[in-house]
Amino acid sequence: MEIQPHTFTPQHPLLKKHVSYFYFLKTDSPTFETQYYAFPSTNTVLNIHRQVACDIQRYYTRVYEDPSNPYLAILQGMRELPLRAHLQGRLDKVTIIFSPLGLNQFLGVPFLQVGPKDSQIFTAWNHLPHYHAFLQNFYATQDNHTRAQLLEDFLLSLYTPLPEQELLEKTLALLADFELERSIEEISRHVGVTTRTLHRTFKKHVGISPVGYRKIARFRHSLHNKLVVSHFKKLTEVGYASNFYDQAYFNKIYKQLTGSNPTAFFNAIAPLANDRLIFQFLKDEAV
Repeated sequence: MEIQPHTFTPQHPLLKKHVSYFYFLKTDSPTFETQYYAFPSTNTVLNIHRQVACDIQRYYTRVYEDPSNPYLAILQGMRELPLRAHLQGRLDKVTIIFSPLGLNQFLGVPFLQVGPKDSQIFTAWNHLPHYHAFLQNFYATQDNHTRAQLLEDFLLSLYTPLPEQELLEKTLALLADFELERSIEEISRHVGVTTRTLHRTFKKHVGISPVGYRKIARFRHSLHNKLVVSHFKKLTEVGYASNFYDQAYFNKIYKQLTGSNPTAFFNAIAPLANDRLIFQFLKDEAV
């Protein structure tokens, strides 16, 4: 059974910079069940659920109805393999899609301190009384527009600028420049730090190495070109536009990040939320 999320874009100018979008998902049937693959992204995903429990393994997360558990938040960092998600029962959740470095602005601690794994239970806000007040108010209303405003107000109350923001923003931009690709050493010199310092700082706040980030960014760049940029019709054009230097490398990266070659991948996916959510739903729930 496929899902139908209700998607919102932040209205506050500050949040627009750090939150790509968020969506609400609610199911009303105790027999609801769906499984799908979600693919590597440069965004960071935070899911906040009401009355669920979870089973988290590497590259697999099952979330199922549990009325005894008031709230549960699950954080998914940047990963280099697909994530199989398994949802069961009555669910009510908000998913916040943070841009690269986005969640960092609302933590007050390095990202790696709260997100060392590909997926984990998120507890960084549990000590805040106004977090629990937000959750109570959020789930007390069924109006999505009211929920969106409550979410924005809560995030703004947490805002703490990241001291390394300028360095990391420059690094992210250079890593995602596929017309003039620079080596990590060149990027280090460009931003004025040693390669070792860049790697350590990047890993601390992004949760992945610069090389790993560039691989995911290249994949997402090609995905955008294929799904959104209308003049890219052939997969070879998509690959070259993202500077996959030959077809074999293009196929290799797609196989690694999606489990399929590009042709099979694009035939299998189901874009949602104006092509911003890319899932591959599993027809056989026992897979």
